[in-house]
Parts: sequence; structure tokens; C-alpha cells
Amino acid sequence: MSDSDPIPFPLDENHRRAVSSTLAMLDRALCLFQRWAEGNETKAVMYREENTLHSQQRAAILDAIRHLRALLAEVCAGLALHKTSVETAQAIRGHCAVLWEALEGIQSKALRAYGKPPPQLRAYLDPRVEQMIYWVRKMLDIAATPPNPEE
Repeated sequence: MSDSDPIPFPLDENHRRAVSSTLAMLDRALCLFQRWAEGNETKAVMYREENTLHSQQRAAILDAIRHLRALLAEVCAGLALHKTSVETAQAIRGHCAVLWEALEGIQSKALRAYGKPPPQLRAYLDPRVEQMIYWVRKMLDIAATPPNPEE
């Protein structure tokens, strides 16, 4: 049996799903690591990545990623695993649902769990959080819009 031949034993569907989801998670992380090793970083308002990898680290990480992806390909072929596909619209909807709930958690009524917030905080933060929730919900709705058949 070569490395790319399917395994000569049955694989329970539950085991296949467990292995497949873990390997997909690894592959997704490798995409992020590759982005960083290639020198990319994200800079936003509250989130910032500071790429502190030096050139030797970047090259070594890219080499490790190549080895890991070769092993992933071998295991996927050997266990006849199917690729995981993530639809970006679905991912946006999922993230928006989580963000919507998290944003509600910083409104003054929810912040009472940490002690009574000052009225100035409520007056300042609540309207802005409401606007953020509006825009997150808007993105959720946009991502839920069926595609235009003409595209």
C-alpha cells in the first residue's frame, strides 16, 4: 500500500467526522500562520497584529507548513476525507450573530452585573452600541441575501 492508497479498514463515520474537523481546524490555522509568515498583518481600530517574526522564523514556519500540508494531504487521501468548505456568507452570519450578542453584553443594563455603571457611561456608550448592533445586523442581513442569479 502506498501513502496515497485508501486505508484497507473500515472507518466509522463518527471517527471520520472527528478526524476531519480537527484536520480542517489545523489547515485553517495554517492559512493564518502562512499569512503571518508571508509578512501580512491586520491593523484595525481595536485589533492590531504586530508581526514580530524575523526572516529565519518566517522561512522555517513556511517550511513547517509545507510539511504539515503534505501530511494532511496524505491522511486525507488515506482516510478518504472530504474537504471542508466554508461559505463566506455563512461565516459572516455566524460571526455577526456572536458579535450581536457580545455587543448587547456591553450595554449599560448588562454592565450592571459588574456594578452600577455611571450615568455618563450609559449616555455615551448605549447609543453607540445600538448603532454598532444596527450595523452588525445589517451585515448579517446582507450576508443572508440570496445571490443575484445574474452574477
